[in-house]
Amino acid sequence: MLKFIDLFAGIGGFRLAFEKAGYQCVYSCEIDEACQKVYFNNFGEIPKSDITQIDIKKIPDFDVLTAGFPCQPFSICGKRGGFQDTRGTLFFYICKIIEAKRPSVVILENVKHLIHHDKGRTLDVILYALEDLGYLVDYKVLNAKNFGVPQNRERIIIMATTKNKFDFSKLNLVHPTPQLKDFLCQNQDFEYLESREYTMITTPKKQASGLVFVGYRNKNIWKTGVRPNTHHLSRVHHQPNRIYSIIGVHPTIPSQETSGRFFIYIPEKNVVRKLTIKECYRLMGFPDEFITHNNLGECYKQVGNSICIPMIYELASQIKQQIFDLNIQNQGKMTKKYDVYLNKNIQLKLPLFSYMNHKDKLIKVYELSETIDDIHEVINSEEQELLTEIAHKCFQQKGVYTVLMTLLVHKTLYPEQDIRYHQSKMEGGFSGRTIDTKYITPTLKELGLPAMAESGWLTRFLEQPYPYTVDYNGNMRDKAVKKAFLKIIDYVQSNPDKAELILKFFLHQIRIETEKSKVTITKLSNAENLDISIILSCLKEHFEFNYKTSGASKLPVLAFYAIYQRLVLEVERYKLCNLKQLGSHTASDFTSKSAGDIEIFDKNKKLIEAIEIKHGKKVDMQILRIAKDKILKFNPRRYCIFSSADIEVSESEKITAEIKNIAKEHGCQIIINGVLPTLKYYLRLITSLEDFIAGYSKLVEEDKELKATHKTKWNEILLNLI
Repeated sequence: MLKFIDLFAGIGGFRLAFEKAGYQCVYSCEIDEACQKVYFNNFGEIPKSDITQIDIKKIPDFDVLTAGFPCQPFSICGKRGGFQDTRGTLFFYICKIIEAKRPSVVILENVKHLIHHDKGRTLDVILYALEDLGYLVDYKVLNAKNFGVPQNRERIIIMATTKNKFDFSKLNLVHPTPQLKDFLCQNQDFEYLESREYTMITTPKKQASGLVFVGYRNKNIWKTGVRPNTHHLSRVHHQPNRIYSIIGVHPTIPSQETSGRFFIYIPEKNVVRKLTIKECYRLMGFPDEFITHNNLGECYKQVGNSICIPMIYELASQIKQQIFDLNIQNQGKMTKKYDVYLNKNIQLKLPLFSYMNHKDKLIKVYELSETIDDIHEVINSEEQELLTEIAHKCFQQKGVYTVLMTLLVHKTLYPEQDIRYHQSKMEGGFSGRTIDTKYITPTLKELGLPAMAESGWLTRFLEQPYPYTVDYNGNMRDKAVKKAFLKIIDYVQSNPDKAELILKFFLHQIRIETEKSKVTITKLSNAENLDISIILSCLKEHFEFNYKTSGASKLPVLAFYAIYQRLVLEVERYKLCNLKQLGSHTASDFTSKSAGDIEIFDKNKKLIEAIEIKHGKKVDMQILRIAKDKILKFNPRRYCIFSSADIEVSESEKITAEIKNIAKEHGCQIIINGVLPTLKYYLRLITSLEDFIAGYSKLVEEDKELKATHKTKWNEILLNLI
């Protein structure tokens, strides 16, 4: 039987889930005395109290470490010292246990805000500390409502493994989301509100989160930034004053609300009442027989601090399958009285239901879009022309095309959603950007279709906080594309049954445009006769030709990447190094998640060199400041800036002084040089110019961000050499 330890155990949520999945708990730790009491009443043992005082040698061997640890900032100075950066925090003691015991799996749970805590630095240090300890690390924000309980509760799960990186996409999600009404007690001494104490709104809407805000207690509302006549909006009311329908889900149960002010509307009886404490525990997946604290305020605090048991159960089951390669059919049983709460209308044992997410839907319709003979008679010619207008410009207008793709896919999955309200902060809205970033853009890349670097919503025209109605005010130069975009959205919103057909036709047109962009590069038969001067002349012509379209700035990047592909094979200082796969070149310096256009890592996965290519842009202090920020964040040994436009003369002295200052303070060597002179130097280091030409040609041919004109021009240049 697999064994686990339960750190920051609380009242035992992790333990209930892991024991249900057939694991054995061999050690627990919790400092709060009230939680210790509840833990003892349910599991027959008192957890060790203070993690900082644990004798690690006395901890039995185990396979999995679980911890719902407190969120604390780290004091770091830009230098990555692995888990030593975590000294002075409780997480440091988790790392000490991991270092000493080397469990196969570490699973950590925390609030979603950890992603943004201390501007993201806290999460960055945690991930790097685990990687420094030799683990494969990934994380994901999961929502309890997707695991069989009607609670909109988002939590970050960090998974670290010694082998077989955990795949969150394999989690079995429960669909449809259960409703709050199926988890309510039928007979109890309920606490009702009198009708004079609350106000019901006339047109409640179900939010994308599943919440249905139906009314509010007649208490104080927020004062700052509240416009007149907005009392029907949930956001103007303090959370304890909001009333939610039982046909939706419940908002997050917080630990701070020790009075239990969670109010629900029962339509059958036309009454408003508080959730009972038993119902709160049910919304976390606790069994009815679970023994709670004798102080009601403590109960609310403890359940708000706990975890969603069905969600952790699914993670524990997947760990068995993915990491330990065990069949969960032979899992052990939880103590009899701790079966998960079961209502005859819904089961919380996480049946292996599966549902189609946005990626699955996009792939399915893409596969069907190869032929569209059956569509022309169903879709009006006007809509066909509008879709063709956008598809024809999908490379120039990637943002518009990607956002429309996202909205169409979402409409096919959720026909009742008004897709014009594309931001979650809009009343009845949803986060289109999240869906795009998580599902649509990555899938478009997998399918070899045009795609943004991260999300279409990063385009200024599309990120405005207004619904995509036909009178949408966002500015866009291409008025025809703007008109087509808004008209299609309006049409699909009015005809939700046509959403999938519209999506299929659109994908078919995108296929056509993608095929048009494909160019096969000529293979030179006499490449061995070329010398460095001829190659540089060819590259210069390819880089500097007036293409009258965007994208040429990636050509020098591809040339340097082709060079480094040879350097890591032939040059001693780069041997045993790994060249990171090229990312998108469309992300700005401010939003890029990499140190440079090209990154080289040593055998220990430490970044040794980052290369930033600037095409047609002089190196100035602004570029150097961005480079310094990346040096502080990624800590490379060398940082190269190669520009085709030299250095800004008026700032040359400042640039030189800053380079020396960075080298002195951070130990990073900054190298600034011209694109062609550097390529000339590197070409002298490699033995086969023929391999370089072949490598560059292959990169140009296969690149999805280049236009057909860039590829055709390279073909033309090569043909002149034959």
